Amino acid sequence: MKFEYTYTRLNVSNYQASKEFYQNVLGFEVVYADDRSEYAELATGPTKITIFNRQNLKDFVGFNEAVTYDTHYGGIVLSFRVDNLDEAIAYLEAQGVTMVNKPIDFPYLGFISACFRDPDGNLIELQKLL
Repeated sequence: MKFEYTYTRLNVSNYQASKEFYQNVLGFEVVYADDRSEYAELATGPTKITIFNRQNLKDFVGFNEAVTYDTHYGGIVLSFRVDNLDEAIAYLEAQGVTMVNKPIDFPYLGFISACFRDPDGNLIELQKLL
């Protein structure tokens, strides 16, 4: 049995704001969008992120599954590597993004990281290798 990872889907409350954030702030290319169904695929390099209006999630998981969302949820973190962490943070702050924390050095793991949240509250980590 082989499982092949295809993408991460973010089930968001504000599809348009999330799509604009990932496209315009993070610079990901929209490779497919169905704005009527509020679903988009964005290329992040070798992997994709998809965005989907969470109101339509019942079509995928059915009505018997209870799905909840917390604005401070950290069960999934999207991590992106950057060459210059200070420059990336300055760019994001200039775009109106608030950082969750200042850079934290993890020498035993070989990187420095800092986190922020997207418009829907999903946690995003930036990593710079040491």
